[in-house]
Amino acid sequence: MDNLRKSIQVIFGETCPDQLIQDLYDITSFKNKDVVAKKDFLENGLKYFHHLSFDEIENLHKKLEEDWFFDVYQNGKQEKSVYNLLLHFNKQVLKERNNQPLVSYQHLLRWRDLSFTLGEDIFTCSYFAYMDNRAKKNRDFFAWQPVIFSTNNRLKKMLLKGVAENHFHFKGSAPVFDLSWIVLMNTINTHHKTFKELKKEIKLNGKVSYSFKNHTKEIDILVYKACRIRLLLFEFINSENKNINLKDWESLLKPSSNKQTSFEVLLKLNELQNEVSQNKFLYGYKFNHKGKDDIADYTITKNMHIRNFKGSFLLYGERKLLYDTFKYIYSNCEKSEQISKLLHIYLLIKNEFRAELIQINKRIGFSNFSKYQDRKEYFIPEDSIYETAMYQMAINDTIKFQNIVSFETRIAPKNSVKELNESLKKYQRNSDANSLTNRNIKISKKKLFNKLKKEKHFYTIHFIKKKEENIKLTLTQVGLPRHYKLRDNIEKQAKAIVLLRESYAKKASLIKGIDAASSEFNTRPEVFAQVFRYLKDHKLQGEFNHLKSKIVENKLSATFHAGEDFYDIIDGIRSIDEVIKFLKFCPGDRIGHALALGINVEEYFNLKDRKIMLPKELLIDNISWLLAKIRKYNINEFSSEVYKLEKLFDSLFREIYQVNFDQEVKFSSMNFTHDIFYDAWKLRGDDPYLYMENIEDDVNQISNMTYWERCRINYFYPKNSNIRKDSKIKFLYQQYHFNQKIKNKGKEIKQFTISDTYIKLVEKIQKKYQHYIRDLNIGIECNPTSNYLIGTIDKYSKHPIKNFFNLHLETDTRKIKECPQIFVSINTDDQGIFGTSLENEYALLAIALEKEKDENGNPKYNQAMIYNWLDKIREMGLEQSFE
Repeated sequence: MDNLRKSIQVIFGETCPDQLIQDLYDITSFKNKDVVAKKDFLENGLKYFHHLSFDEIENLHKKLEEDWFFDVYQNGKQEKSVYNLLLHFNKQVLKERNNQPLVSYQHLLRWRDLSFTLGEDIFTCSYFAYMDNRAKKNRDFFAWQPVIFSTNNRLKKMLLKGVAENHFHFKGSAPVFDLSWIVLMNTINTHHKTFKELKKEIKLNGKVSYSFKNHTKEIDILVYKACRIRLLLFEFINSENKNINLKDWESLLKPSSNKQTSFEVLLKLNELQNEVSQNKFLYGYKFNHKGKDDIADYTITKNMHIRNFKGSFLLYGERKLLYDTFKYIYSNCEKSEQISKLLHIYLLIKNEFRAELIQINKRIGFSNFSKYQDRKEYFIPEDSIYETAMYQMAINDTIKFQNIVSFETRIAPKNSVKELNESLKKYQRNSDANSLTNRNIKISKKKLFNKLKKEKHFYTIHFIKKKEENIKLTLTQVGLPRHYKLRDNIEKQAKAIVLLRESYAKKASLIKGIDAASSEFNTRPEVFAQVFRYLKDHKLQGEFNHLKSKIVENKLSATFHAGEDFYDIIDGIRSIDEVIKFLKFCPGDRIGHALALGINVEEYFNLKDRKIMLPKELLIDNISWLLAKIRKYNINEFSSEVYKLEKLFDSLFREIYQVNFDQEVKFSSMNFTHDIFYDAWKLRGDDPYLYMENIEDDVNQISNMTYWERCRINYFYPKNSNIRKDSKIKFLYQQYHFNQKIKNKGKEIKQFTISDTYIKLVEKIQKKYQHYIRDLNIGIECNPTSNYLIGTIDKYSKHPIKNFFNLHLETDTRKIKECPQIFVSINTDDQGIFGTSLENEYALLAIALEKEKDENGNPKYNQAMIYNWLDKIREMGLEQSFE
C-alpha cells in the first residue's frame, strides 16, 4: 500500500495546479490516453519515491494506468480517473457506522500518514460519494468530528469510562485550517494585508519542482482562483441546468498564478466577492450568532438537516460540496471531465495552502512548530462568527465526541486584572453553546451550566517564553539583568492573576493552574522562578470565610514546558531540574513533554552526527551541572571523560568569564572551579536585582514588606543557606546577570563533539534523573503526535512514555524493575495544528505498539497488556488533574 499512498500524495498534493489549468483549456489533453502525464509523474516521483529507481517509477506509472486509475469495484469496466485511485485506498481503510466514517484500526498508521498530509475530507467524502452512488442514496449528515476515530471498539469503550485532557492549548485546538479556508472562501477580498504578511515569512511547505516549465506561484492568487472554482462547482452542482462554460473564466484561471500575469484576478476580486455574497444570501444557513442571524458559509445551505448540530456543523458545507462533486464525477455524467479537472485543481490549491497552516512537515524543533502556531488566527476576523466558531470547535466539538471528564485548557495571561477578566468572559461567552447554534433552538443557561459543571472545564494560564532582545548600546543595559523586560512583564501578569483571585471569586475558580510555554531556547526556567513561587504560594485572604458553608482554598497548581526542545540531552534534563528547584515544584505538579528524560540517548546524538552547535554559555552551564550530578550520584567509571569535561569547563570559564571581569574587582584574579560555578547556578532562582550592587550585603536583610518581595529569595533551594553568604559565589551570579561582556561572549556558538563515553554517561544521568522525578511524584504530560512532529522520534512506538512507565506492558521483570514507573498522562497539545484528538492519540500509540516486532519477528507486546497499560495511563491522567 506504500506505493499507492505515495502515488496519491504525488497526484493530489504535489501536482502543479497551474499546469492542470493549462490542461483544462487544452482540448488535446482530454484526448490524452494518460490520465496523468508520464513526464509530470516521473518528475515528482524522483522526489517522493526514494526507494525506487527511475525504471521502477516508470513501472509504477504503468501500474496506475493499467490498474489503479480504474474503478476497484468494477474490474476496470469504467473510464480511467484519478479519483478511482482514491477508491483503491478507501476500500482498504475506511468503514461506515451510523452514518459516520471510521478508519480500519489495522490501517490507522497508514491513514494517519496520508490523511494528515492531504486532509481527511478528500477520502471520507469520495468514499461516501461512491458508496452512496452504488446504493442510490443521498446523505444529509456531514458533521462528523474533525479527526475521525478508528474501528477499535475496545479502545472506545475503555475511553468512555472517562479521560482527562491535561495539556490542551485553547486556540491551537480548533480545526485551524478548515476554519481559515471557510473564512477565505466567503470573505475573499478582505485579506490582502494578511497575505502580504504571510508571504514575507518562510514558506513552510518547501516544495522542489524538477520541471523546466515551473513558474513562480503566489499563494494569494492561487487561493483567489480556488474561490472562483469553488463558486463554479457549487453553482454547477446546485443548478438544474448542468451547464458550465469554462471560456467565460479563461482570463481569470489560465494565466500563471502571480501578480504579473494574473492582474485581472485582482481587478475582479470585488466582483468575485459580490457573487459569493449573493450566494450567501440566496443559499446560506442563518445561524444564531450571539442573538443575531449570521451566515458563515454559502455551502452550508438552508436545507441542512438539524441533526448536523450534534456534530461539527461548521464543516458541513465544504464536505457537502466535495461529496456532491465526487458523486457527480463518479456517475460519469455529461461534463464530468471538466468538473473532474476543476475539482482536482481546487484540491491541489487547498492542500498547498493547508501545508502553510497545519504542520504536515516533519522538521524537528519547536521553532518550526511555532511558525505554524503563530498563523492559527491569521485569517480569523476578531469578534466574527468565525472567531466564535474557533472557540466553539475547540471546546464544544471536542466534548461532543469524547467523554472528557477533566478538561484543562491553556490560555495566555494579560497585563491587568481588567484585561484578564474580559479575556475569561470572552472565552466563556464564545464557548457557550448559545453563541453559535441553530437559530430555532435555544439552550438554557441552567442546562449549559450543568453541562460545563459535569465536564469540569477549567483553565491553566500559560506565560509565554520570549527571546531576549539584543541591545547594541551596552550602556542601556547597565543595571539590567537577563530578560529584564520579560521579568517586568510577567510580574504584571502574575499580579493581575492574584488580583483576579481576590476580586472575582467566580472567575478565579475557573483558573486551576499556571504554566510557561513556547521555545525553550527563548527563555530558561529561572526567569519565571519568582512568579511561580508567588502564584503557587498565594492564598486567598478569606475575609468572608465565616459566611461560607464550604471553604475552598483554590490553590494554584503548576506545570511547565521543559525538556521538549534542546541542543544536548543534558541541556533538556537540566531545564527540568531548574523548573523543579527554582520554581518550587512539588508532588502533584507536572512537566510538559520532558522528552529529554526518556528518548534514546544514542539515537539522538547519532541523528545530530555526534556534533552539537550551541551557545557557549549553555555549554558551560551543562558541563558544571553534569559534573555536579556525577559527584552526587557517585559515578566513577568515566574518569577520562570527566577529566575532558573539567578541562573544557576551565577553558570556557576563562574565555567567557575570567577575561571579562573588571580587573579592579576584588575577585577578578581568583580561581573559580566548576563546583563554585555550580553553587552560583543554584542562586538563579533568586531575583537577580538582589545581587546587583554590594555583594557583601546579606540578601536576607533586604526589605521584604510585600508578599511579592518575600518571594524574591528561593528559600526552597538551595538548602544550604551559607551559599547566599559566600561573596565569591554571589559575585559569579552577579557577573552572570550584569556583565554585558560576559553575556555577549556567552552567546557565541561552539561545536561540542560527542564521544561514546559521553553517550554512556548521559544514559546514566538520564536514568538517575528519571527515578528522581518518580520519587518526587511529579507528573509528565505526554503528547505523542506533538512529540513525533516536533521532536526527534521517527515513529510512535519510540515515544518515551513506555520508558517512563511500562507496568502492565512488559513481562520481563528486569525491565519492569529498571523502569522508573513515572506518573504520566496522554494529551493532545495543539490538536488543531497537529490534526489529532485525544482518542486518536491513544489509538496511535496502541496500534504502533501492536505492530512492534521483537528480534524474532514476533509481536513485541501482548495486545491485552497494551490495553491494560493504556487504561492505567488513562487513570493516571485523571489523577493528574488540577481540579
